[in-house]
Amino acid sequence: MHPNAPNGGRRLQVSFVYAPVVSFPPVGKPHSSLSRHFKPVSMGWAYPGLCMAGWHRFAFCAALLLALQAVVLAWPSRADDARPLRGVALVIGESQYRSLPALANPANDARAVAQLLTSLGFEVSSIPDGDGSRLGRGLKHFVEDAAGADVALLYYSGHGIEAAGENYLVPVEADASSLSDPANRLVPVSALLAQLKASVPVAIVLLDACRSNPFPQGATLAAPSGPTPVAAAGLDLARGAAPLADASGAPQSLGEVIGFAAEPGHAALDGEAGGNSPYAAALLKHLAAGGFAFGDVMTMVAEEVYVKTGGRQLPWTNASLRRLLYFGQAPEETGSDEASIRSARRKLLLTIAATPAEQRSMVETVAAQNEVPLDQLYGMLGALEVDTSAGPGELQAQLAAGAQKLREILARHDSETRQDPQLIRLSGLADRAQSEGAINLALTFRAKASARAEAISKELDEAEADIRQRRLELAGTFADHARTATLNFDYRTAAARYEDAFRQTERWDPKAAFLYKVFEADALTDQGMVKGENAALQQAVDVYEAAKLLPGVTVFNGPAGVAINEGITLTALAERENGTARVEQAIGVYEGALEVFTRKRNPQEWATVQINLGNAYDLMAQRAGGMAYYRKAIEAYRQALRVYSKQLSPDSWAGLQNNIGNELSEMADAGDAKKNLTEAIEAFHGALTVWTREKVPVQWAMAEANLAVSMRQLGDLQDGTEMLEASVAAFHDVLEVRTRGTQPVDWASTENNLGAALLALGQRGKGSDYFKQSIDAFDMAHEVVTRASDPFTWATITYNIGRAYRFMGDAEDSVPLYRKALEQMDLALTELKRDKSPVIWGKTHSVRGEILLAIGTRTHDKASLLAARDAFIAARDIFREQHYSSGFEGFYVKEIGLVEQQLAQAK
Repeated sequence: MHPNAPNGGRRLQVSFVYAPVVSFPPVGKPHSSLSRHFKPVSMGWAYPGLCMAGWHRFAFCAALLLALQAVVLAWPSRADDARPLRGVALVIGESQYRSLPALANPANDARAVAQLLTSLGFEVSSIPDGDGSRLGRGLKHFVEDAAGADVALLYYSGHGIEAAGENYLVPVEADASSLSDPANRLVPVSALLAQLKASVPVAIVLLDACRSNPFPQGATLAAPSGPTPVAAAGLDLARGAAPLADASGAPQSLGEVIGFAAEPGHAALDGEAGGNSPYAAALLKHLAAGGFAFGDVMTMVAEEVYVKTGGRQLPWTNASLRRLLYFGQAPEETGSDEASIRSARRKLLLTIAATPAEQRSMVETVAAQNEVPLDQLYGMLGALEVDTSAGPGELQAQLAAGAQKLREILARHDSETRQDPQLIRLSGLADRAQSEGAINLALTFRAKASARAEAISKELDEAEADIRQRRLELAGTFADHARTATLNFDYRTAAARYEDAFRQTERWDPKAAFLYKVFEADALTDQGMVKGENAALQQAVDVYEAAKLLPGVTVFNGPAGVAINEGITLTALAERENGTARVEQAIGVYEGALEVFTRKRNPQEWATVQINLGNAYDLMAQRAGGMAYYRKAIEAYRQALRVYSKQLSPDSWAGLQNNIGNELSEMADAGDAKKNLTEAIEAFHGALTVWTREKVPVQWAMAEANLAVSMRQLGDLQDGTEMLEASVAAFHDVLEVRTRGTQPVDWASTENNLGAALLALGQRGKGSDYFKQSIDAFDMAHEVVTRASDPFTWATITYNIGRAYRFMGDAEDSVPLYRKALEQMDLALTELKRDKSPVIWGKTHSVRGEILLAIGTRTHDKASLLAARDAFIAARDIFREQHYSSGFEGFYVKEIGLVEQQLAQAK
């Protein structure tokens, strides 16, 4: 059997909880996903987060500086020269509608905004619940006042509608008949804005009026062009008009700003009765922020509404200012704790605004799925500084893991046992900072609380009364610190604080102490797996062993339950180390756990151990190269099927069928390949009877893709092209579900496997176009799988590209194409190493030998021929070590013989 045909890629391995770990080297076996026995209690797995950047909605034409300060208003023409400024404001709140639906909060909003603007130095007039005539008079006086001012600001809260390209403010006496005479009974915004623009250098109009249409459904407005439907919700830019710009013609104009509480055509929320609307609340929170340009202030307002409404409402601002606009007090001193929290919140909101749209959508989806606050999820990610080049697939995994941790922390937090005033204060500040998304600042407060806890611990050593309650209080403080540290992906700190919590509880609460010890080991495992620290993994193993020795432990089956987590850590170590010692240790741990977890007493735990044991056997098969371990893996999965039957657990049954199919396809490289692949195809077909495209498209696509890979492998062994063509068709079906936008990593995997199937068809004489199509597919996979994000998989795709050029070289008898193929193989070998990836390393050298032989034969280059012989010998030796079937020996005898013939002729 030729050892160089790729198997199409890594495919799914499942454990107790199905979490697809789908990647795609064309040769080799994936590391499996594993399930911690303590997952419902522990913090689970975590992944490094990332900082967001790149998307703004509020734009200014910024040049000079326009400063509007509280009490003393000034307009500097130079940095050191200023003259007094005057600002006027009109605040309107329309709540008590007589015929239309009343609104609970505009009156509250208007009072609060008026007080704020007064404190900022504006001369403020207010109109509460104004009818048409009162609004008309008030607006007329406001425009007259604006003529003598430098800045005029109008805030309106109440009903507003949009029709015929015009936005209208709705007085309190309006009813359905008002729509027949809108010019006299409603207030058009465009006319008001035009008057202000002609009267004052800077005009600002803030409309908290984007609520649902208050008039009867289907109502029309009598526009000059004829009856026009009233928009169902929200306001909009005037149709046919350019966005706001400095087009007023007024020589003194410096521009204008119009802000809507929601995006055009969307309804704004009124907020809880008796409070403020989300838009007004955000204005009250940030409008007076000192040291920020008005554009940044409105960006903060928009993002505050966005996160507080869970993404349901996003304010929108259209602005054209020829100078930067500031108003509010001087930049706030950050010496106080409360000021630090406010500052951190505002920085977070500006960071959120810079988040690309695709990432925002992903964060919103993950937050909604996990029912966690948007701002806290953004804050957790914003606290980190990691490379985002890994791609959206890894980002989504990081987000999901972070959201799960955040949800667990929010559910588990409890401060009722605290008594020390300083701990109560610091913990309260940490809670505040965490709720505002300021994770780094929360971590600082947690650290101060832990320092206070350490001081109290020394005092308690001398105390007699109430020591148990106080020790448990300290443990809770340390544990809170640990949990917040995990949000910052600071697993070292988390492990240290869990150890502190353990020491506080080991004398007083054995069950809690046991769990803290397990959580300490879990945090060390996370440190090792996420940060790549093997020493942390070894330390985790030692801590798990210590946990198993704790006296009187009965929680979650004690030592046997710990063994499941420990086995995962050992397997992670095994994947990074040479040899089989760690894998054997993991297998021993799982086999020991099976002596405690029996199918009769603990069916779920027993099945979990069987699945993870099967994954360990699979890794052992890769290291030892023996078919016996693949068979053991299959047997372990089949044992798990005794619990996860198709009738009782159809989804789990389908996942195990998928795993069994993967093992059988791996066994195709040795033994009865056609038989193993046929059985693998049957297993995938079984999974697909449960995982249908209509019901679970993601799982269907996974199993269908695995089926297509096995069909391609079997097609390589059969005459004709029917099976290969069926494989290509199946991959195209999968790509209809696995799109680049929704599942980028899986999409790239499928493109890579599609490329392998097209390459096989090209080899069957279907034409050079198939080789070109295969290279195009591999190149698309490379767009997602970069060398920085996943060097091993990147190298295997590079290997596939090299094979495609090699066969194109055969078809066209082209030395330049052979040289391209050699270049790709050498590039792949910069990442593929003999000790870490022996099989794919051997296959790469084997294909490299074929390419060098082809070049040497055509150019009579002795150096190429000698290099070809070395490559064949290296590949042959590694396959001997991997115990491949004896058929491969004949292939290398033949190839090395051809090299010797060419060398003899070269002499």
